[in-house]
Amino acid sequence: MVVRRMKPLGFTLDETRELLTAVDRLSADRPDTDTALEPDERAALLARVRRYETAAAERVAELRAQLTRAEEFADSSAPGSARPDPEGGP
Repeated sequence: MVVRRMKPLGFTLDETRELLTAVDRLSADRPDTDTALEPDERAALLARVRRYETAAAERVAELRAQLTRAEEFADSSAPGSARPDPEGGP
């Protein structure tokens, strides 16, 4: 499911795997047990997840801008919105 969400944003399978691994390791973090993360490792994993969150937000903004341009083009090329060609062409 995550792959389907990340693919349109241009993330590779390796990037998806890296993010999922970081999230899984953070989810398994249990202080005072054998699954406890070292503070430096936890900080690095959190930073990695935040980088992906930031990258995703930036890519969504880029896609929205592209969609806006595409909609503007589609609206401007709709019948009746363009000036007629005096020679009868498209």
